[in-house]
Amino acid sequence: MASSLSDLTTTRFLLHQNSSRSRIVRIFPEPFILTVWTAGNGCGTTKHPNPNAVQPGVVPLAQFRPQSQVQATPILRLPRAHWRGMLGCGVLLIVYLLFAQSVPAADDELYYWCWAQHLQLSYFDHPGMCAYLIRVATELFGHSLLAIRLPAMLSSLFVLGVITHLSRPRVFIPLLVLSPLFSLGAVLVTPDTPLLLFWAGYLVWLHAVHVRLTPPNGAAAERVPVGLWCLGGVILGCGALSKYTMVLAVPAGCVSFLLARGVSWRVWLPGYIGHGVISAILTTPIVVFNSQYDFAPLLFQWEHAHQAAQPGTRIISFVDFVSVQILFFGILPIVLLPWVWWRIRTLAADPRLRVCAALYAVPMTIFLYKATQGPLEGNWALVAFIGFWPIAAAWYAGLTAAFPRWLAGATLFLPAGCSVLLAAHLVEPLMLLPPHRDRITRQAGRLEVAHQAAQAIHQHGEAVPVFTTSYQMVAALRFHGLDARQIAGATRPSNFTLTPERLEQFDRVYVFSEGLLPASLVPGFGSPKIVANLPLIIRGELITCYQVLLYTKPGDRANGSKATETAHNLGEPLTPWLFE
Repeated sequence: MASSLSDLTTTRFLLHQNSSRSRIVRIFPEPFILTVWTAGNGCGTTKHPNPNAVQPGVVPLAQFRPQSQVQATPILRLPRAHWRGMLGCGVLLIVYLLFAQSVPAADDELYYWCWAQHLQLSYFDHPGMCAYLIRVATELFGHSLLAIRLPAMLSSLFVLGVITHLSRPRVFIPLLVLSPLFSLGAVLVTPDTPLLLFWAGYLVWLHAVHVRLTPPNGAAAERVPVGLWCLGGVILGCGALSKYTMVLAVPAGCVSFLLARGVSWRVWLPGYIGHGVISAILTTPIVVFNSQYDFAPLLFQWEHAHQAAQPGTRIISFVDFVSVQILFFGILPIVLLPWVWWRIRTLAADPRLRVCAALYAVPMTIFLYKATQGPLEGNWALVAFIGFWPIAAAWYAGLTAAFPRWLAGATLFLPAGCSVLLAAHLVEPLMLLPPHRDRITRQAGRLEVAHQAAQAIHQHGEAVPVFTTSYQMVAALRFHGLDARQIAGATRPSNFTLTPERLEQFDRVYVFSEGLLPASLVPGFGSPKIVANLPLIIRGELITCYQVLLYTKPGDRANGSKATETAHNLGEPLTPWLFE
């Protein structure tokens, strides 16, 4: 027997493959038998001296071909579908890197970069996860636009991978890649970046829990490990640290458990409550931060989310919201929502479709209702689309006629076409829009004007504070090396105005704005000097003119020359609109 044990062969062969998994076998000489392992379920050696006995995972050797007839294949060989997926991710990452270098920095992207330079428990507009991810990326790769956008690119790849993993069949994936969210939008870093990342992770986690609660073939439900509930709480908490919208995952997840037939609430409710407690503990930084400012940030967001529509504008608000969703992903996510609610019980028979239906239908219904009550930003509903596409794939698989199938795919032509037009516009501005409506080209021009303003202030040489009217322009100036501050009360509040610095606290200040400031914003200051006129010209058309102004209180005589003299010395003519 010892000799037989020492002669155990350790050669492994890949016996066969199918669409779902591969099986790896190890062959032993007689009287031992063949042991079969399923890839991904662990590996070990099972020996049994009785060749006629059959145990789970153990099959008599006589049922298989002789070893000489088995074609050896390397153990680390991946299925072809995995290679295709890895190749697709690599190609997409290269495309995203090109987009990240080409798309002008959005105002809010630079705003979140400013957050990352001064880490806090939370921020005025959103929780802090976006800032934390940017900080990690810039610490590793420097303060370039590419580094700032790295979290967005990786998050987009992960979300797309989750949708692909849960979709059967995957017919929508090629056109989905061309949609605005997964093309140009994939490189924009916003609080939606970590939100989508953790919402997708929560969907995968929820699916894993439901698979254990409702095993196939009527088998008894498995016990969900405590560690798995804890993992869900961590994912949920990280999502809440990304954006407040993550709270909608809680009722959506609860609906998914209620849809699980034959599963008692005693099986899942204690664990679900426990995972909620863990997520609540993780979100304590938001509470602590808001308590320091009398909960003004949360109240601002609450009022922003509950804006009431002006009389007679509810239909307009609803149409605007739906139109944005159609531009993002086509009309299919809107028109299939009633079908999902109608077939919810049928879909719930499959744990995969059950969780996808809940995490799509619940938030999308809430957002559509909210859109009838007042204005709603189109990006709020992005989380619902992660669960939608596996549902759409199941609906598509049930179609029998060729024309409806073709029509279903054609619904993504509109968002794909928008992405193609936007990409072409980056290469060569299209004349479809007048210059004052060309937001992409105008944004690039505004960033260039901010760069010129920073240069003008540096060249002027006075070390005095720099103020501007909006948080977007503060962020742009800071990105170009100026310690700019926002003028409180000029525009909407932001994280820069939580502890506002007012102009009247200083004797001399630079102001970067479009024309003169109202007297109420510059009390005690005299007429400003013009340091620089910076016109914003888009495709040959003058859109506006920014100015760098030096305001001085009358008591400060150090540089008390008149604005006309300063403009003359700078060689820049005064024009009527400068003082209108």
